[in-house]
Amino acid sequence: SSGINAEYGVPKAPEQPEIPFLITPESLENISHTRSVPKFRFSGKLDRAVCDIEKPLSGHIILEASAKPIKSIEIQLVRVETCGCAEGYAKDATEIQNVQIADGDIMRNVPVPIHMVFPKLFTCITTATNNFKIEFEVNVVIVLEDDHLITENFPIKLYRPE
Repeated sequence: SSGINAEYGVPKAPEQPEIPFLITPESLENISHTRSVPKFRFSGKLDRAVCDIEKPLSGHIILEASAKPIKSIEIQLVRVETCGCAEGYAKDATEIQNVQIADGDIMRNVPVPIHMVFPKLFTCITTATNNFKIEFEVNVVIVLEDDHLITENFPIKLYRPE
């Protein structure tokens, strides 16, 4: 294939693999022992790891089991800026959007849709040079009723179609 959509004469979108995920106490990083973490199991997927900046991020999350009631589920968009020189690198992560996709103790085994429009004023295409990078990450944040926070991080790339 030529990389051109013959019907419209525009470049085809890059290959966009799904990001399936499974979040359990055992899959979490940055905790010393899982005994203090309540039992839970979430599965789901983000539809793309490489995202057209003009189209919403989409996917779904499923609560399969949880020992504690759920307070909310949120999707966060984070911009990560890295600047560097011979002396070293400075990295700054900024939450630029937070969308609550579920409120309260949701039904088990029912897909909750993920739909987030990229904010035009705070996003750009993913950019990387020798001394400067702008990257983006999506956090799936699950808040339990006792205010335990469960967070899973997914790097994504943003592009603008030609």
